[in-house]
Amino acid sequence: MMRIGILGCGRIGQVHAHSIQRIPQAKLVAVADVSASAAEAAGRRFGVEVRNPSDILAANDVDAVVIATSTATHFDMIHAAAAEKKAIFCEKPIDLSSERVRICIDAIEKAGVPFMTAFNQRFDPHFGALRQRVINGEIGDVETISITSRDPAPPPVSYIKGSGGAFP
Repeated sequence: MMRIGILGCGRIGQVHAHSIQRIPQAKLVAVADVSASAAEAAGRRFGVEVRNPSDILAANDVDAVVIATSTATHFDMIHAAAAEKKAIFCEKPIDLSSERVRICIDAIEKAGVPFMTAFNQRFDPHFGALRQRVINGEIGDVETISITSRDPAPPPVSYIKGSGGAFP
């Protein structure tokens, strides 16, 4: 049983919490957020403890963390999680600086912990089915595939300012 703590209880943190609770081999143990009200709401919604991030990282009952906080916090959280020997699942981007990403990779490798960046479409069954059709030659000679995914509503301005995505 993989015991998981979530750092960041915003929209994507809650998506991951919901997903974790649907995996029989995983247990959501605790959540944390800089917003006490967001953490409390997520704790109630998912029936788990609310802790501060450093307590989640140091906890013996947490094997892995989901880093679902703003991009600017990823660097420090990755280093802290690696130092505590936690497996790490981090939302993208890891950082806005390629040099800082390399430093994170070095810390992860030195700690010897599993790490994954959240490119979760690779596990989407629709993408898998498309991939299989390409491999099977059902579509012909494919040179490029361009896919656009959108949320149903635009993100809030507070998210756009720190996302590191299309709106840096």
